[in-house]
Amino acid sequence: MMLITLLILLALDRVTMLPPAWQLDTWLRRLPAVLRTPSFRWPLLLLLLAAISVLVDGVLYFLPGPISWLLSLLLLWMTLNTTEVRQRYRQMLNAFSRGDLQAADLTSLELEQPLTSATYQGRQRTLMALLWANLRHYCAVLFFFVIAGTGAALAYGLLRYWHDQNLPQARKVSPWLEWLPVRCMALGFAFVGHFSRAMPRWLEGLLKAPSYNEDYLGSVALSAEEVDCSEACSDKPVLAMVALAKRNLLFFLCLVAILILLGFLV
Repeated sequence: MMLITLLILLALDRVTMLPPAWQLDTWLRRLPAVLRTPSFRWPLLLLLLAAISVLVDGVLYFLPGPISWLLSLLLLWMTLNTTEVRQRYRQMLNAFSRGDLQAADLTSLELEQPLTSATYQGRQRTLMALLWANLRHYCAVLFFFVIAGTGAALAYGLLRYWHDQNLPQARKVSPWLEWLPVRCMALGFAFVGHFSRAMPRWLEGLLKAPSYNEDYLGSVALSAEEVDCSEACSDKPVLAMVALAKRNLLFFLCLVAILILLGFLV
């Protein structure tokens, strides 16, 4: 059932976008200020996320099967969808394709806002922004769903929202929760890209601290997919990284299918 849920979810996400009024970030903006920007320390924040995960999964467990599945699918779809990120990506790609370097740079700066590392600059930083957006809005959500259920994916979406609101506690917790999804995503890059170049990079940074997440993901991705960032106004590097991310998503689905066949997942 998990694989069917993932396939239907990705098909829905591919065919149409959930209206902004139904997206998770929109619902979170309607919360009282005390929940939109909680002021307690990070351990309590972590406990709150765990409680939300358990509560959501508990409610889904006691609901009738069809209703539980439909509600779970809706919650996951709400967590995946973010209109602003998609609009920025499309605007940037259109600007590159028509040769409007100034518009492409302005849009890429908006995409780069969640990045905290200063290691990559110029076009490489744009590529890292695309990969990081893919991690936070796709791979990490699906990862937590597969590992711990719908509640965990929803809790991660809440943490992502707090992180984007520059909540200090969320910025402390996020790297730790993203540590494992980043390693899994980077491993996928090695398998679907240039394995002999990417695998040494993956092993080299495997046990590094969560603060190294962005640099680690970028290092493996740039080794897995050879791109030329020397041409200022070219969409080829962007398209190459998007293709790498798509192949990685297919690899993730195949891995989930294998784990289900082996009995590790249901």
